[in-house]
Amino acid sequence: MAVNRTSRIDEIIDPTTGFVKGTNRYIGGHQDLQTFKRMPIGTIYKGGAFKGRRQRKAKVSQNIQILDESLENFKHPNSNLDVAQKIANTAETVPIIFGKRTNNIGGVWMQPSLIKAGTDFFNQKLIYVISQGDIASSPDKAKAYAGLKKLIFLEDQSITVNHLYSTAATLATTPNSCPISGTGLYCGNNIYSYLSEILKTSGSSLSRSPDRAVEFFDRRTLTRGSGDTSNTTFVMSLQVFDAETGANVTTAYQSYLGFGNMQFRFNARYDSSFNLIGGKTVGTIESAAQTLGIGTTLIAPVTGSTLTSLQGVSNGRTKFIFKHTFVSLDTQTNASNPASTGTLEGVQQETIIGTSATIQNTSNDNSSFADITFLATTGNLYEQPSSGTFPSSTKQLYIFYEQGVKVDLFSAGLTGSSYTVGASNQFIDLAMYLFKIYKKIDGNNTAAIVAPVELSNLQNLSSFCTNNSMFFNGIISKAVNIIEFISSVAPFYLLSFLSVGGKYQFAPILPINSSNQIDTTALTPVATFTEANILPNSFRKIYLNVEDRRDIVVNCIYTDCIPTEVARRKTVSVRFTSSSLDSPTEQYDLSEFCTDVNHSILYAKYELARRKHSTHDIAFSTPLLTTSLIPTDIIKLELQRKNSVGDDRTETNYYQVTSITYDNNGISSIQASHFPLDSNDIAEISKEITTGTFTVLQ
Repeated sequence: MAVNRTSRIDEIIDPTTGFVKGTNRYIGGHQDLQTFKRMPIGTIYKGGAFKGRRQRKAKVSQNIQILDESLENFKHPNSNLDVAQKIANTAETVPIIFGKRTNNIGGVWMQPSLIKAGTDFFNQKLIYVISQGDIASSPDKAKAYAGLKKLIFLEDQSITVNHLYSTAATLATTPNSCPISGTGLYCGNNIYSYLSEILKTSGSSLSRSPDRAVEFFDRRTLTRGSGDTSNTTFVMSLQVFDAETGANVTTAYQSYLGFGNMQFRFNARYDSSFNLIGGKTVGTIESAAQTLGIGTTLIAPVTGSTLTSLQGVSNGRTKFIFKHTFVSLDTQTNASNPASTGTLEGVQQETIIGTSATIQNTSNDNSSFADITFLATTGNLYEQPSSGTFPSSTKQLYIFYEQGVKVDLFSAGLTGSSYTVGASNQFIDLAMYLFKIYKKIDGNNTAAIVAPVELSNLQNLSSFCTNNSMFFNGIISKAVNIIEFISSVAPFYLLSFLSVGGKYQFAPILPINSSNQIDTTALTPVATFTEANILPNSFRKIYLNVEDRRDIVVNCIYTDCIPTEVARRKTVSVRFTSSSLDSPTEQYDLSEFCTDVNHSILYAKYELARRKHSTHDIAFSTPLLTTSLIPTDIIKLELQRKNSVGDDRTETNYYQVTSITYDNNGISSIQASHFPLDSNDIAEISKEITTGTFTVLQ
């Protein structure tokens, strides 16, 4: 016969964790400031009670993980949108954008990291990391911002945005091909472009010269100014410095060039016989490689005796800094033509550095670009830099996606012998996608027996989520353990992620009916237990802490997502109408994936109803075969209650199984939470959620 009894504290508390045994809850008490563990009620605290909490020691080799988990790496837009563009860090986790806008709800706003920047014919070229996988939506600059400004309203109306994506199969076949080819940017760190300071018609400027001993290069020159400059040129003197030591090596460099002086004319226009015939008009771009007649290939490094002469300039060092200083301006370079009337600001040089004559060819293995969607932009999102690759003043890019990554739609079931592929907002599809990218699911093998997750109820549970407006529209931007991630997020969808019989399985936290709605009809327990099949002295009943049951206001944070404005987080507050306004508040953050306020309200109601009606947890052992039971099942306990009066009443309660373990002797140990039914066998929690009286503040 099983008998209710009150346990001693040392029988209730797990000494290792400080939790109530069989749970992850504390039962009152205070916290040990040294070990950070909850101490049992009645413990005398010895030492350290009158000093502040010390800082924990930093862990070794955790810098990238700390960055990964920091707000800096957060891919959802923050409240302050007027911030500088975030640059991608080495080993930064590639995010996953998952979602689908339906019925004017959902979609995802993100703030991507910039991975590459450069210039191509004096146009800004930028590439951002968007998502692992192939994004279903095409980018739309009408749904993108640079800081507070929408891209379609920027001064440069020629801005374009497009996606770059290569499958793993493509790059496995041709790993040496560059998947960002044609964007004006290049694969690898040794192929890049940059701007030099404008060589102005006044003052001086510094620029880095390509390393002619090892680097392939091309240099394009742009005429800047206004009006007619077709007969204007200017002269600048050149000084050369060793980039490493700073030594002035102008004389030695002049000897290497074989020139009589170090003054050079800029913006000059020559005929086919290299006779000076005037100046260049504003906006003219000229390539050194094309001038030399080698087309679109890069100019090769010097070799042989020329290389030997170059190495003699500064003791073998071949990297130099050029300083150009303005000498004179000539507005009538060709005396046969009238003087130019426009204003020549100067010329700017754009340099492309490569490792071979053909800049898009690379011997590198580019397979790390596989299965990643990149966003490429062309045009001036920012003010052009005076020099270098990246503007000195930038604003974070924000972009909206109505549809996220393409996945197998397990939520829709098989179509023939395969799953349809497309964007989804079903949490279950996200979970299955995570299993797939971690190679736990073979997308080509749809047999249920080989799947690590039970497939039979996925469509019903997806319908349950749809019926209750519980969708996933968000970003996974951190490296996660997929089991921990799915298990942690599932309760927000009123689901539990279980390990049953060697397989994972989704199950609803609340009973659902054949229409995949919350069941508010009479329930039949899956199993009934009495004293006859509960092992003696194995039954434990532990009442919940009063803090876990008192009236509260539940705040749920969600994301208000519309295509025309960068998403903002909002809070909805829910309480029982009978509760006071100043009740304590508990907050739940759903903003990483919830874009429907009704989803937040439903979860808040569940938390309130559970706190109100579930009063205690139990644990017991039984010799019965319980393999048909799984966590979330409802069971019935009929126990004879004995007291000093001797009334020997039968006490009947209903519980929801939270854990089942088995030992080698055939004994099942069951833990369960109180899940009361009313006199009509209707679940009190379910009934409260669907018919209770709540006050909602938005």
